[in-house]
Amino acid sequence: MFLYSKTMAASSDSAGVLQILWRALQLPAKTAIFFFPLLVLTLFYSSCVFYANFSCISPVLIDLFSKLSMLLKDPAPPGPEFSHVLVEIKNDLKQVAGFESIITLLSFFASLLLLLATVYSFAMAYAGTPLTPKELLARVARRWYQTLVTRLYVVLLSLGFGLLSSLVIGAAMLLCDDSKYLMTSGFGLSVVAVSIFIYLWTRWSMSFVITVVEETWGIGALSLSVELFIGNKKKGWTLTFILLLLKMVIYGVFAFLMMSGNTPPPPPPLPPPPPPPPLEDQLRIGFLAAAASALLNMYAMAVYTVFYYECRKSHGLDEMVKIERGVIYTSLPAAAAADVKFEATTFP
Repeated sequence: MFLYSKTMAASSDSAGVLQILWRALQLPAKTAIFFFPLLVLTLFYSSCVFYANFSCISPVLIDLFSKLSMLLKDPAPPGPEFSHVLVEIKNDLKQVAGFESIITLLSFFASLLLLLATVYSFAMAYAGTPLTPKELLARVARRWYQTLVTRLYVVLLSLGFGLLSSLVIGAAMLLCDDSKYLMTSGFGLSVVAVSIFIYLWTRWSMSFVITVVEETWGIGALSLSVELFIGNKKKGWTLTFILLLLKMVIYGVFAFLMMSGNTPPPPPPLPPPPPPPPLEDQLRIGFLAAAASALLNMYAMAVYTVFYYECRKSHGLDEMVKIERGVIYTSLPAAAAADVKFEATTFP
């Protein structure tokens, strides 16, 4: 029997950071039949989320902050008016919690399904596997629960890391007696926490891709992402750092445009600041920021999809074993290729 094995790519031939970013940028063109409908749905979803927050939550928050500032500036003794203001603040908090819970829940499930479909279409396009709309819908219907479980794990891990890092930074700043080193220690620990979070977020994002593409999910997907991340830590950290910078630029521009003119007036010799943008312009700016953020999220999943395949190649996975009767794709490391060859030669 004739048999040979061939590694798809060695670790030395794996793509660099710029190559991964460029290949991810090419994926929408390779899957245009799915990308444009998914893009329209993603933009529609992000616009609805922004409009719901802007129209339902923002007015309540403004009213809540005005009442709180009024109490802080002029605390009145207990009386009917004071009790009435407290009741109104309580009602505002209930409204914000209710609206935000509904919006967050709907947004969570909508983004889950859209990202699942987007990642799977990107993965099949990058692997060169034909995909039909029926197959894409079937994959979404079959893997939504597994993807939900993996994402819930990531949410819990993110919250746990945020709480733990906040406690550590707060405790370190409280224990610092010298005010000279108070801000320095807080800033230094914050940089360390952000660096660790970027490292962890890269692995967690790749576990999302693993859940969509492969059959494992939950703890299995998180464990596989740890194995694939070995030897690719710097590359993955750099990719997430670049994506984080892009998101900060988007939100920074959005905040600058929304807050322009809301600063206190300068001293008389200086000219007054420009007036704040009207409500229509604020809506346009918000919709553009939401659309830009949604596009960046889609691009980020394309980046992590390419990075996932490159991590597999760097570990010698996706070995191709060819025999007389066909081609068999396995998921064995390069070190196991000799064992596969030895056992295969014993076949009749």
